Amino acid sequence: MTTPTFSRLVGPTARAMAAVRNTHCQPPTFRPAATTRGTIRCTHCGGNITFTASAIDGRTTGRCSSADCICWNE
Repeated sequence: MTTPTFSRLVGPTARAMAAVRNTHCQPPTFRPAATTRGTIRCTHCGGNITFTASAIDGRTTGRCSSADCICWNE
């Protein structure tokens, strides 16, 4: 899913969400076996994004440690 073409077409929030999903929400269920929490490098500013991937429904949330940067809740 995350190819160079994809990375050029979408914004930093979508790239961060894709990074979490590609790592922790694999087929066939598209959710982790257990709720997962961790950090990844921010795709916008290089800071730290703290994320959660839910084992119940595969939804993810994340927030960058930098002010006014990436934040999502799906």
